[in-house]
Amino acid sequence: FKGRVIFPIRSMSGRIQGFGGRTLSSYKKTAKYINSPESDIYHKSKTLYGLFEAKKSIAQENSCYLVEGYTDVIQMHQSGIENVVSSSGTALSSDQIRLIKRLTNNIVVLFDSDSAGIRAALRGVDLILEQGLNVRVCTFPEGEDPDSFAKSNNHLVLKKFLIDNSKDFIQFKAKLLLDESDNDPVKKASTVRDIIESISKIPDIIQQEFYLKNCSEIMDIDEEVLFTAFAQHNNKKLRN
Repeated sequence: FKGRVIFPIRSMSGRIQGFGGRTLSSYKKTAKYINSPESDIYHKSKTLYGLFEAKKSIAQENSCYLVEGYTDVIQMHQSGIENVVSSSGTALSSDQIRLIKRLTNNIVVLFDSDSAGIRAALRGVDLILEQGLNVRVCTFPEGEDPDSFAKSNNHLVLKKFLIDNSKDFIQFKAKLLLDESDNDPVKKASTVRDIIESISKIPDIIQQEFYLKNCSEIMDIDEEVLFTAFAQHNNKKLRN
């Protein structure tokens, strides 16, 4: 941890479990972040940075903002948004989602404008759907992330931006993948299968039906075809 800014990582009850360290060096071969080693006390995949400080606000707001880094959490707090936690740079896990579920069923995942980062994060969001939580997505303007945007805007502007730009996850994913497919029939078919996979994660069958109808409009595909493909996907999963 020499030459690093240290971030204490607490359990939900406030006990220190481990530490994250961000280098102050500009030497390229130095790892930007390191964490305490895994132990009986500290499991990175079962920990959310900022949860102890945020839990009261998450319960009051009945919503949790999920970001990637330590500084994202700190800057959002300083800007007056306290119902925010971080996965600390690790891939989101089922254990982390269950921690949030103890406080709220509503999660808003905050993405920066980096498209590669968004695609990687989308895979983790399917896990949130599996747990039966409501997921929305908010992306920041190009070149911005939660840390920089919160730093350059006051509380009212930040809060209004988060409310106005939070989109339903399934609708967001459908539009994102559709834009990427660029009307290529093969890519579009792959996109449909990708969306069906996400919808199949949702435990509530009424929500499933709503999303299938909604996606048939977004993707300009016959509703009956989409429902048939969805049934085939579920049958395949059952056989496996």
